[in-house]
Amino acid sequence: MEILLGSVIVIGIGVVIVLQLKPKGSAVAESKEIGELQAKLEKALSEKDELSGKGKQLFVDVTNVKSDLKALQHERDTLQRRLNEFEAKEERKEKEFTERLEKLEGAKEKLEEERQRVIREDEERRELELQERDRMWANHENHVIATLTDLCKQPQFGFTAYTNTNLPEGFDGSLKPDFLVEFLDQYIIFDAKISKAKSLQTYVNDQVKKTVEKVKNNDQIYKHIFLVVPTSAIAELKNHQYTVDGYTLYVISPEALPPILASLKRITTYEFAESMDPMQRENIVQIIADLDFHINLRNAADIILSKMGTDLLERTQKVDASLTEEVALKKQPMNMKASIAAGDIKRIVSNLTIQNIETQQLVSPKVAVRKKDLEAGQQILGEILS
Repeated sequence: MEILLGSVIVIGIGVVIVLQLKPKGSAVAESKEIGELQAKLEKALSEKDELSGKGKQLFVDVTNVKSDLKALQHERDTLQRRLNEFEAKEERKEKEFTERLEKLEGAKEKLEEERQRVIREDEERRELELQERDRMWANHENHVIATLTDLCKQPQFGFTAYTNTNLPEGFDGSLKPDFLVEFLDQYIIFDAKISKAKSLQTYVNDQVKKTVEKVKNNDQIYKHIFLVVPTSAIAELKNHQYTVDGYTLYVISPEALPPILASLKRITTYEFAESMDPMQRENIVQIIADLDFHINLRNAADIILSKMGTDLLERTQKVDASLTEEVALKKQPMNMKASIAAGDIKRIVSNLTIQNIETQQLVSPKVAVRKKDLEAGQQILGEILS
């Protein structure tokens, strides 16, 4: 092959050999040059094959990289989607938590408000109870003195009586009972007890001791003493009779005063106990037994009825507040009727005949009480007495 001076030979892609040959010379020189050119050509072909192999490997590597990149992009998209779902879920949870926390705080505030309301209502109820108790005790002493004064003036009793502002001669300031009834040359004490103590039983126990200590060795005082407490307070006492140093003290309600005075009056009809015949003695003993039974029965009934009334009042305190207000409005006309009824009570208390008539009307078939209610009441009393 004749290669001209300055010829260019293209071996392959990217391989260009520029040959610069001298003008034709001797055959030896040409052969040498041809050999060199062949060596260069072979070298160029070898480099071409090497570059071709590298190109193919690079293509494979690029293809693999693209495949890996696609897989990574898919994994990235999957992870991004899961991240978005997780963030949305966390956002919902946070929102729900915030809402629940707000509801909890609201419920806590309402609970605290309700607790404070209950506390206020309890305090108001206790305050009303204390006011009612104070009012009851404040009126009690005057009520007992007025009742005894009226009873002693009635013809069927006719007792000489004294109050703490008008005591008999010989009484000094050390002993000032609320009321004294002259009885067989002695005086029977009727003392209205006023208490603001939390425990009425403790108060009565203390008053019994103090009363006996004041009257002890005083021959003018009869050995039986009556301590008068409000009817509603009877239910708070476990004991209603005390014997101390030869004195017997009875805790009674105002309702027991008329029968007690009636029994005392019956006893005074006998001038001397030693002059009584056996029948008279039997009558007196029977009267005293009846009196004792009546007082205890009345006290028991008062206790039971008071407990029932207390339970009912406690139940009314638990009803709806709006209903309680309506009940209070309904009671206002009743309070007016109560003042009218007080006159009827005074009329009945002052006359034994009227009491008998009223009692007879209660058990008459014409009364507006169902027979089964009467029978139920008799059964309850029977169970109590058995």
